[in-house]
Amino acid sequence: MTTTIQTEKTYPCDEQLRQELLTLRDHASNEYSNSRIASQVGYSQAVISQYLNPVGNKYDGDTKKFESQVRQWLRDIRLQLDSSVETIDCEISRRISDAIEDIRTAKRIGVIIGAPGIGKSRGVDLYVQDHSLAIAFRVCSWHRNQRSVEDCLFKAADVGRLKRGENSMEILAEKLRGSTRPILVDDAHKASSPALQCLYDFRDATGMPVVLLGDDRLLAKLRNDPQRLRRTGIVTTLKIKNATPLIEHHVDALLPDRANGERKELLKLCDQIANSSGHFGSVQMELALAARIRKGDPDLSWCEAVKRAHKKLIRDTELT
Repeated sequence: MTTTIQTEKTYPCDEQLRQELLTLRDHASNEYSNSRIASQVGYSQAVISQYLNPVGNKYDGDTKKFESQVRQWLRDIRLQLDSSVETIDCEISRRISDAIEDIRTAKRIGVIIGAPGIGKSRGVDLYVQDHSLAIAFRVCSWHRNQRSVEDCLFKAADVGRLKRGENSMEILAEKLRGSTRPILVDDAHKASSPALQCLYDFRDATGMPVVLLGDDRLLAKLRNDPQRLRRTGIVTTLKIKNATPLIEHHVDALLPDRANGERKELLKLCDQIANSSGHFGSVQMELALAARIRKGDPDLSWCEAVKRAHKKLIRDTELT
């Protein structure tokens, strides 16, 4: 008697592309699940599961069309990954940490002001890593009103779920009254006036320290209300004193050969960028763009590539 072994049917595909997608999914700290890949590629989760099946591609649809979508998405992901720089402790993050601690121990509402790109969000990220009880969230343009900020605060506090008919701020105030957990509100300048007032009232009800981080627009909003201005405690303004260590970190992270013999001159260019509008955010953006420009024209010097990148972006300074 002859035994026939049946194998699972698979379909032709670009196996190299499939393996690249598998590697991204399985080695990206769970950031790219089948569900997330599906939502970003524009296919169902079932299609992703079939395509990435351990035995091979089991998707029986239009594989070429699907893989075309995947290639475009991976191209964008590579650019994103190429532009990423690890967050490290630096002058600005230490200033932020010290300011938060001053506000936390005073149990007041305090303000940290810094220009866009100077490193406020990354400083908050580092603080939260070492202070897991901190309640941190960021205000975005699509959730800047009072109700949205209330929802963000309740979710970030992680104190349980609301029952039907309960008021989130009343429940939160009851649970957190007297707590020293700092509330960190990044990009607070985007919050509406009623949302800011809600945070001030919440601090009065609980005695909790509240840290508002933003740019000069935040101070303008607080000055428009004498009562809020009077209730504001410590104000810290972030300034760059020594940009070199963080610039060197960006160069080492973004340039494949760390600029070799051009390093000294390149650091001078980056210092000009860091001390103009956009600050370290602009340094990261311009170095990443310079790396892509130089990949297409290897004969360019790194300094020339940075200058070309600078001209491609909206900048209010010239590099010399």
